[in-house]
Amino acid sequence: MTKARFVIPLLIGLPLLGYLWTLYQTDGSEPKAITALQKAVDECAGIADNAVAHMQAVVAFQVLEKEGRKINVMRRCMADHGYTENPKWLAYGAPIAKANALKQGVSEDEAMENLRRLNMMDFTDSDQRPIYWTVKP
Repeated sequence: MTKARFVIPLLIGLPLLGYLWTLYQTDGSEPKAITALQKAVDECAGIADNAVAHMQAVVAFQVLEKEGRKINVMRRCMADHGYTENPKWLAYGAPIAKANALKQGVSEDEAMENLRRLNMMDFTDSDQRPIYWTVKP
């Protein structure tokens, strides 16, 4: 009887303590606050994905058309949220696009558009590269 008095609470208590420990365990870091730009990019990316979700790309040019429509929806949505392409980013991207055009054997406009597509979804600010989106003046 005395053994059961200790074993039963132990069998019930240990899993309960384990559950409570994992429930309230934190890593000590608070989640970062989402900026207005991050929220707008996330929302517009979802809208752009939904805008082309019904399109089926069978041949190569349809893939390009689908991607072009997606980027167009993204630009318009960001404009509706009050953001535009950063002129500093354009100055940063022009020489890179020119070098990429020579390497890839494509036009400078195509290289610039490819660079835009890569940077338009990235909203992290760094010292090496200006952010793509800026608030409309």
